[in-house]
Amino acid sequence: MIGTYANLVPFSYSLASIFNNWFFSLDGAFWILVLGMMAVVLISYLARQLTLKGSLAAFFVGLGTTWILGFGALGCLLLFFLAAGVLGAIARTHKAKDLASMQKKGGCRDALQVFANGGMALFCALLYAFSPSMIVLVMFGGAIAEAASDTFAGEVGILSRTKPVSIITRKPMQPGLSGAISPLGSMAGVLGSLLIALCWLGNFLPVTGKNFGYASVMALGGFSGCILDSFLGATVQAHYLDEDTNTLTEHPFLHGKQLSLVRGIRWIDNDMVNLISNIFGSLLAGALALTIG
Repeated sequence: MIGTYANLVPFSYSLASIFNNWFFSLDGAFWILVLGMMAVVLISYLARQLTLKGSLAAFFVGLGTTWILGFGALGCLLLFFLAAGVLGAIARTHKAKDLASMQKKGGCRDALQVFANGGMALFCALLYAFSPSMIVLVMFGGAIAEAASDTFAGEVGILSRTKPVSIITRKPMQPGLSGAISPLGSMAGVLGSLLIALCWLGNFLPVTGKNFGYASVMALGGFSGCILDSFLGATVQAHYLDEDTNTLTEHPFLHGKQLSLVRGIRWIDNDMVNLISNIFGSLLAGALALTIG
């Protein structure tokens, strides 16, 4: 029964497709993949890139997408995850103190963060298992492209020498605060989305004009989701006032006391904003792909 849903994406002569044909023909391929995914998340946990619950969430996201869509899907996920880890480490090396006091969560991703950035990709893989189509495959890539775009924009933007401004008011904001944008961060967001789109194209499809069009709308959907993330971060995401430093923070509690909500809706935190933006980027990529045919 499990084998019915293995490696459903058509062969494309890519290295991923060639490897898929060999790997999924092996006896016990599913259990080999399970052991491989366990090794990957264990390394990530030991490297403090994932919490324990985050490791479990990443295991199911990676296993589900790879079993259904093949190693091209895993390649896209790993490219995002590894790049995010490297960029996050660089950002926190330079701005560790500022980020810790401002952002609710650090660089070690928990289960909610994993599902906020990878849950839609897993959903698209499951949808592809029951209704395989190019649109769903584009939506899968769009979800990862949005996650990469938002992560690249945030982690690189924090290093900008130009003070970021609010996406709404254009007034200067604290670097690293949700809703703040900068030219450097925006360019990094575009690059992140393009990087995943090209990885997706190289792993899943032959390089033709039409398929390049699919990758292009995926990149556009991903970056558009990143822009929505900033908009939601500046409007509905919860921000609190740290009266000791007179600065905004995503922490509802600091210094052993509850902070006052000064902007947004209390239950809409960064994970919720990421999830909404990720779903939007994926759906937009799929909708634009419909225009290509």
